[in-house]
Amino acid sequence: MDKNTCIYLLFFVYFICRVESVHYALKRLLQNSLGDLCSVWEAMNNMITLQHTEIKALFETSTHVVGHVFKITLYKRLLGMVSRYALNQIVAEFERVHYTGKNPSRCGCIMRTTHDLPCACDLSKYVIGTIPFETIHMFWRG
Repeated sequence: MDKNTCIYLLFFVYFICRVESVHYALKRLLQNSLGDLCSVWEAMNNMITLQHTEIKALFETSTHVVGHVFKITLYKRLLGMVSRYALNQIVAEFERVHYTGKNPSRCGCIMRTTHDLPCACDLSKYVIGTIPFETIHMFWRG
Protein backbone atom coordinates (compact mmCIF):
# COMPACT_ATOMS: atom_id res chain seq x y z
CA MET A 1 0.00 0.00 0.00
CA ASP A 2 1.47 3.39 -0.95
CA LYS A 3 1.60 6.46 1.31
CA ASN A 4 -1.35 8.31 -0.22
CA THR A 5 -3.60 5.26 0.01
CA CYS A 6 -2.69 4.80 3.66
CA ILE A 7 -3.38 8.47 4.48
CA TYR A 8 -6.74 8.43 2.74
CA LEU A 9 -7.65 5.13 4.40
CA LEU A 10 -6.98 6.66 7.84
CA PHE A 11 -9.12 9.66 6.92
CA PHE A 12 -11.91 7.37 5.66
CA VAL A 13 -11.94 5.34 8.90
CA TYR A 14 -12.03 8.57 10.93
CA PHE A 15 -14.90 9.88 8.78
CA ILE A 16 -16.93 6.64 9.15
CA CYS A 17 -16.51 6.76 12.93
CA ARG A 18 -17.74 10.37 12.97
CA VAL A 19 -20.79 9.50 10.82
CA GLU A 20 -21.72 6.56 13.05
CA SER A 21 -21.35 8.75 16.13
CA VAL A 22 -23.71 11.39 14.70
CA HIS A 23 -26.16 8.69 13.58
CA TYR A 24 -26.25 7.30 17.13
CA ALA A 25 -26.76 10.78 18.59
CA LEU A 26 -29.67 11.42 16.22
CA LYS A 27 -31.30 8.09 17.10
CA ARG A 28 -30.92 8.89 20.80
CA LEU A 29 -32.40 12.37 20.24
CA LEU A 30 -35.45 11.07 18.37
CA GLN A 31 -35.94 8.23 20.93
CA ASN A 32 -38.53 6.40 18.83
CA SER A 33 -39.80 6.24 15.28
CA LEU A 34 -43.19 7.71 16.14
CA GLY A 35 -43.67 11.35 15.29
CA ASP A 36 -44.54 13.64 12.47
CA LEU A 37 -42.12 15.11 9.97
CA CYS A 38 -42.16 18.54 11.62
CA SER A 39 -41.02 17.25 15.03
CA VAL A 40 -38.28 15.12 13.45
CA TRP A 41 -37.17 18.06 11.28
CA GLU A 42 -37.04 20.38 14.29
CA ALA A 43 -35.00 17.88 16.33
CA MET A 44 -32.53 17.38 13.47
CA ASN A 45 -32.26 21.13 12.87
CA ASN A 46 -31.53 21.78 16.56
CA MET A 47 -28.87 19.05 16.58
CA ILE A 48 -27.17 20.36 13.42
CA THR A 49 -27.27 23.95 14.70
CA LEU A 50 -25.64 22.86 17.95
CA GLN A 51 -22.94 20.91 16.07
CA HIS A 52 -22.27 23.88 13.79
CA THR A 53 -21.85 26.17 16.79
CA GLU A 54 -19.45 23.71 18.44
CA ILE A 55 -17.39 23.40 15.24
CA LYS A 56 -17.15 27.17 14.87
CA ALA A 57 -16.04 27.51 18.51
CA LEU A 58 -13.39 24.80 18.12
CA PHE A 59 -12.14 26.38 14.90
CA GLU A 60 -11.82 29.80 16.54
CA THR A 61 -9.95 28.26 19.47
CA SER A 62 -7.58 26.36 17.20
CA THR A 63 -6.69 29.46 15.19
CA HIS A 64 -6.09 31.75 18.17
CA VAL A 65 -4.76 29.50 20.91
CA VAL A 66 -1.22 28.29 20.39
CA GLY A 67 -0.08 25.54 22.70
CA HIS A 68 3.01 26.17 24.78
CA VAL A 69 4.86 23.36 23.02
CA PHE A 70 4.49 25.12 19.64
CA LYS A 71 6.08 28.39 20.75
CA ILE A 72 9.63 27.23 20.03
CA THR A 73 11.12 28.24 16.67
CA LEU A 74 11.07 24.64 15.42
CA TYR A 75 7.35 24.97 14.54
CA LYS A 76 7.38 28.64 13.46
CA ARG A 77 6.77 27.97 9.73
CA LEU A 78 4.01 25.43 10.41
CA LEU A 79 1.73 27.36 12.77
CA GLY A 80 -1.52 28.32 11.07
CA MET A 81 -0.51 26.37 7.95
CA VAL A 82 -0.71 22.75 9.13
CA SER A 83 -3.55 20.96 10.92
CA ARG A 84 -3.42 20.71 14.69
CA TYR A 85 -3.51 16.91 14.47
CA ALA A 86 -0.41 16.89 12.24
CA LEU A 87 1.38 19.27 14.60
CA ASN A 88 0.63 17.01 17.56
CA GLN A 89 1.95 14.02 15.60
CA ILE A 90 5.16 15.93 14.81
CA VAL A 91 5.58 16.86 18.49
CA ALA A 92 5.23 13.20 19.50
CA GLU A 93 7.74 12.21 16.81
CA PHE A 94 10.15 14.96 17.87
CA GLU A 95 10.29 13.42 21.34
CA ARG A 96 11.80 10.31 19.72
CA VAL A 97 14.71 12.29 18.22
CA HIS A 98 16.80 11.89 21.37
CA TYR A 99 16.51 8.11 21.10
CA THR A 100 16.86 7.62 17.34
CA GLY A 101 19.13 10.45 16.29
CA LYS A 102 19.84 10.45 12.54
CA ASN A 103 19.83 6.66 12.27
CA PRO A 104 16.97 5.51 9.95
CA SER A 105 17.26 1.91 11.14
CA ARG A 106 16.45 2.99 14.71
CA CYS A 107 13.74 5.37 13.55
CA GLY A 108 11.86 3.01 11.28
CA CYS A 109 10.44 6.06 9.45
CA ILE A 110 6.90 4.98 10.32
CA MET A 111 5.53 8.53 10.51
CA ARG A 112 6.97 9.29 7.06
CA THR A 113 5.51 6.07 5.63
CA THR A 114 2.03 6.16 7.16
CA HIS A 115 1.25 9.90 7.51
CA ASP A 116 3.83 11.46 5.15
CA LEU A 117 5.00 13.68 8.01
CA PRO A 118 8.64 14.12 9.07
CA CYS A 119 9.87 11.15 11.10
CA ALA A 120 12.38 11.32 13.95
CA CYS A 121 15.46 10.96 11.73
CA ASP A 122 14.14 13.79 9.50
CA LEU A 123 13.39 15.99 12.51
CA SER A 124 16.91 15.51 13.87
CA LYS A 125 18.11 17.76 11.01
CA TYR A 126 15.96 20.64 12.26
CA VAL A 127 16.76 20.60 16.00
CA ILE A 128 18.43 24.03 15.73
CA GLY A 129 16.37 25.53 12.87
CA THR A 130 12.74 25.29 11.83
CA ILE A 131 10.83 22.53 10.08
CA PRO A 132 10.33 23.52 6.42
CA PHE A 133 6.73 23.75 5.25
CA GLU A 134 7.59 21.65 2.19
CA THR A 135 8.27 18.56 4.33
CA ILE A 136 4.56 18.33 5.21
CA HIS A 137 2.27 16.43 2.82
CA MET A 138 -0.43 18.49 1.10
CA PHE A 139 -3.14 16.51 2.94
CA TRP A 140 -2.16 18.12 6.27
CA ARG A 141 -1.82 21.69 5.00
CA GLY A 142 -4.56 24.19 5.74
